[in-house]
Amino acid sequence: MKMYSSIINKTINPNFNISFINKKFKTTNNFSYFKNNLNERISSFSYDVSNQKVLGNIDVYGEVKQLNFFQGNFYVEQKPGVWVHKQYTVSKNLHFAVAINGKNIKFTDQNHDFDTDLIADSLPRFIHRYQEYNIVLIPFCPILKDKKPSMLVYQIYIENLTDHNLTINQFEIPKYQKKYSDQFNVIVAQANLINEVVKPHEYTTFSIGLIDPDAYSEINVFEKADTAKWLEETIDYYKKIYGDLQLEDNRLPHLFNRAIYQSLSAFAENQKGESVGSHWGSTPATEQIWNKDMFYSTLPSIFFDARLCQKQILWFTKYGVRFKSKKFKGGIEHSLSNSMSAIILAGLYYEYTDDLSFFVNHPVILQKARQIIDTEVSTKVPGDVMLFSSTWISDAYSLGKYHTGSNICFWKACDSLARIYQGLGKLELANYYEKIAGKVKKAILENMTYKGHFGEQFLEGIGDKEKEFYDVNNYDKPILDQGMIFLTDVITDQKIDLKMHDGEESDTTMIPFYGFLDLKDPKYQNSMKFAASTYNPTYGANIRGIRWGDKSGATFPGFITVLMGFINDKEQRTRQLNELLHLSDLDGSWWWWPYDINGKPGDVYRDIGCGKCGWASGTFVSLFVTQFLGIQVKNNTLNIRPLSHFNYCWENAHIGNITANISCHDNEIIVTNLSGHDINISQCNESEQYLLQLKDKKTVSFKRSEK
Repeated sequence: MKMYSSIINKTINPNFNISFINKKFKTTNNFSYFKNNLNERISSFSYDVSNQKVLGNIDVYGEVKQLNFFQGNFYVEQKPGVWVHKQYTVSKNLHFAVAINGKNIKFTDQNHDFDTDLIADSLPRFIHRYQEYNIVLIPFCPILKDKKPSMLVYQIYIENLTDHNLTINQFEIPKYQKKYSDQFNVIVAQANLINEVVKPHEYTTFSIGLIDPDAYSEINVFEKADTAKWLEETIDYYKKIYGDLQLEDNRLPHLFNRAIYQSLSAFAENQKGESVGSHWGSTPATEQIWNKDMFYSTLPSIFFDARLCQKQILWFTKYGVRFKSKKFKGGIEHSLSNSMSAIILAGLYYEYTDDLSFFVNHPVILQKARQIIDTEVSTKVPGDVMLFSSTWISDAYSLGKYHTGSNICFWKACDSLARIYQGLGKLELANYYEKIAGKVKKAILENMTYKGHFGEQFLEGIGDKEKEFYDVNNYDKPILDQGMIFLTDVITDQKIDLKMHDGEESDTTMIPFYGFLDLKDPKYQNSMKFAASTYNPTYGANIRGIRWGDKSGATFPGFITVLMGFINDKEQRTRQLNELLHLSDLDGSWWWWPYDINGKPGDVYRDIGCGKCGWASGTFVSLFVTQFLGIQVKNNTLNIRPLSHFNYCWENAHIGNITANISCHDNEIIVTNLSGHDINISQCNESEQYLLQLKDKKTVSFKRSEK
């Protein structure tokens, strides 16, 4: 009864909810732009549930819009940013058949009121309210300590509100409609509930399992399971990830949680639990795998789910470099940043987990990393600038003879390789890659900046004949027009103006997260200020976002860049954080392209070409943790340097291999170590940097130093 009470009696989540009252959809969320056209655009709304093996998109009534199970990968000849597809099955529009006290019920009938929201900012809850009973639907994909079953489970509660018995005549999802051949590609498993009686003012709970036919043996697992406990365990998984973050604006921790959820829900796994790629975000499932989207979606797992991160590193090790073909030249320089993905993720994984055994057990990761780096370095002859070419970011060009963000990725890959080899005690290799990283960084800083309106800043890339411009004729003619549709704002007289910021170029935005420069470095600050100003020809001041050529009035990764442009101005950054809240859907998700090409502020859409945006979620979470909260972990050493005038309390913060309670006040930081092992804390005072050793379960306080 306790579990039921916490589910049905828990207050509606004020941040993420939709209710149907008196035949109208309403919400108590007063900040989301998506409330403005709620009734007119309700059909495009979805809550999403996933455990990577399964992705369920649930409509506002609590029924399945689409259900996907995932299999394997295969190479394809397609877009510049897509060379791998994944296999999956699709089932659409799965409806319940319900009869109680002889009365047939359709949840989509608009003859009753209902509430929808999220439990613990994670799992959707649907409370259908009738005169004699309440029916609660909670769909979830189980995430258990030892497994992730390949199924979507509906935990269902029916509460009798009357003084007489209630009889459940039927409650099922029909296995077929009129004939056997029209079955959905899903196994429907459930207990037999025909004519089950619920006593007055009591409730019953039961579950329906929608199981992957490719994992048919899991029917037995489902039938023996206590799915109510599965639900608790799944909720606990998310609660452990989120901890309890408290900020001055109490909406932001919930937005932060939802960005984590959307990043983790972007991935797909097969029955063996191996990664088979990702989607744009949590909806819709896509055959295509945009490697760049997947990379950014992976970043939060570095903090919150090491096992999930491992799987993505292995996937990128196999698929990170595009194959060569007649359509595209392929190879490492097809997309330099994509080719570096596995190495960068490996380095970040090691920093945050202090785990070297993963690389010992999977030697192919470092073997492939060395091969990639060494191949690129071998293209240079004495006297060459230590910069490397790239044709594409994802589906847009890496602009210039040398592209800035792509070369920052190359630096990070070399630096990552050096750190891992140092940890393994292979000092000769560590020194070799550290020297390469140093040369690349020096070349970037010496060659890829110019004096802009705010001072020295990075260019998008650098040209050959002219540093600040690049001739469009440098690109392949057969695909020139396709590559140019994203660049209409920056082409004049067949020249691309490199004094711009592409909203779908995030690697310069991630500079302080990668550790290339500190957040305070003027070159970084000036670059972000420029990106968020009218001096940037792609910036749209009316919606405070970055356009993407002829495709979108604003692309969501650009909003994260703009946030970083305002980070040092408390008033402006608060305004931009508010804008991110406004742009979140009523389930807390961000959509890739929320504005049409001539969009007006607040007039947002869900379905302009792309789905939900794991790329933006991944970059936001990474920057929020490391730059706003100021928390970084390097090999069991915790460093806390919060953003100026940014106070918080984060109970049970789970960052890599460290768990702690962290409180940042005006002049003091307090840390309690909950990691289960001793940790170090790196701290600065006016004259030196020093380490504090903090025993498990012990608390320390020290003077605050800020970014």
